[in-house]
Amino acid sequence: MSGIGIITNPHSKLNRRNPSRAALLGFILGAQGQLEVTNTLADLGRVARDFKEKGIRILAINGGDGTISRTLTAFIREYKDQPLPRIALLRGGTINVLANNLGIRGSPEQVLFRLVEGHSGLGDLPWRRLRSLKIEGNYGFLFADGLAPAFLKEYYRRKSGPLGALALAVKVWGSRLFNGELFARIVSDLHHTLTPDVGPTHSHLSCAVFCSTVAKLPLGYPLFHLLSTVESGFQCSSFTMSAKDVLWQFPVILATRQDGIGKGKISFCCRELIVEQVRPFDYTLDGELYLSRSNSLRIEMGPDLDFLTL
Repeated sequence: MSGIGIITNPHSKLNRRNPSRAALLGFILGAQGQLEVTNTLADLGRVARDFKEKGIRILAINGGDGTISRTLTAFIREYKDQPLPRIALLRGGTINVLANNLGIRGSPEQVLFRLVEGHSGLGDLPWRRLRSLKIEGNYGFLFADGLAPAFLKEYYRRKSGPLGALALAVKVWGSRLFNGELFARIVSDLHHTLTPDVGPTHSHLSCAVFCSTVAKLPLGYPLFHLLSTVESGFQCSSFTMSAKDVLWQFPVILATRQDGIGKGKISFCCRELIVEQVRPFDYTLDGELYLSRSNSLRIEMGPDLDFLTL
């Protein structure tokens, strides 16, 4: 087989809402490839070996950003030094940060239809190369610690969609006004030491550190504007305001895009970064939650990957 290989995650929220989606995607795909439903990480490894042996040209992923990260990690491990197939994102998640950064729009069925139509034609499909991050053996595009994984823990516990995330943000905001427990659980002062491969070491209190190879956060905010100024590497942005000032400073910092310890945010680009706290800490990579193996975490460059921009 040299066509399209589809991986669909039945556990993503949108796919659980539409259990017949896998069958519909298989119908649209027809004879142009193979669809696999993966329930576990072991399934991902098995499918990666199968698709590699069959020489698929395009890997299509139907799931959210976490599914994409887990899938690409399994394929990078299986392919080793060989380049991966070009990747198509079917927007099967709730927020779809990576697909939004690539400008991909539509439902999974609509995106797959465009893919199948383009694949059956004569011309080359449009694509874009993205840098990836490697963290403790996993691969992705957007890392964060501090308030980000704490917020996601609460968000996932409530199992709500984008409107639920907005409602939770409002509740956190209100909790700060009344010195509530919810705000204290999500936002705290953390002592970070950031040691990049180039430039000075930064040691400071920070409520969150973000590292990314894509320009926009969820909801489309372009936090990582320095990426356009470097040919390789990733951007790190650390929010250096204290927890008690987040409510007031965070919106101002996002609006002004200024950097500096005194302004509440420092940003720089590098190819490797050591992030240290006083103890092992929670972090997120593309929406998946992890606990660091020690108080020191290395973020480095992963392989460049080619994504179709359908």
